[in-house]
Amino acid sequence: MSQTGLAQQVLREMFAQFTHNLNALRSNDDPELVHQARVGWRRFRSAMRLFKKLPQMANAPVWPELAALLSFLGELRNLEVALLETLPPLANGYCRGDEQRTQSWQEMLTSLRHMTDVQRRVVRDTLQEPGVGVSLLLISEWLENLTVTEDVDQKTTSLLRQWAKRRILRLDHGLKRAQQATDTPEQQHRVRIRAKRLRYGVQALHNLLPARFANRSSDKAAILQTAIGVRRDLFQASVLVATLNPDHGIVQYLLGVVVGSCMAAQLT
Repeated sequence: MSQTGLAQQVLREMFAQFTHNLNALRSNDDPELVHQARVGWRRFRSAMRLFKKLPQMANAPVWPELAALLSFLGELRNLEVALLETLPPLANGYCRGDEQRTQSWQEMLTSLRHMTDVQRRVVRDTLQEPGVGVSLLLISEWLENLTVTEDVDQKTTSLLRQWAKRRILRLDHGLKRAQQATDTPEQQHRVRIRAKRLRYGVQALHNLLPARFANRSSDKAAILQTAIGVRRDLFQASVLVATLNPDHGIVQYLLGVVVGSCMAAQLT
């Protein structure tokens, strides 16, 4: 396969993950659809960076009409993670069998569910915008016309493998540079973004990479991504809950959990 053919195959698969889950989200409330749509888009954008030096990338369509949709998806994902993953394990630590605290916690969850339902409707309304449909069609059309006729031989395949390893090494180097400064939430978020790019890059080029090298790079990125992601989810949940104006004690409790999590991470 030529480099252009590889780019088309990889980008098609990732864009299909995005659009398939978007389509299902129109009538299905499963939170996994939001998650997988966002993963598909991030993988697609990461692959665009991988192949950015190909001449055909210069003709890639822009997608300003998708900006609002992507932002709304992120907000919906934050709400669903807080409601279904982050907050449930923390309930007993706050309520402690106290009836008043339990009631306050349940009222907070009810408000959060309402916010989630409203945000899901916002996402669905945005999916009906003509500009969103046009942008998706333009990207699909560009992907279908991406390939060009190229002669492929063993030398081409060897060069493609070398290129793939260089790209992953470059992504790994970028992650190592980001890890040199992790004192602030912004710096930690940068590390997480770099870890995602490395992981998605390995997924895209896995068949061209030495197996041990690919697995080692992917595992390292996944561990970093998960560890930082858990702390980010805690912080996001605390911010969301604070906007609901619940019992002041809940806000203080969640802030304490966030601080404790950050301190524990510094000690490890």
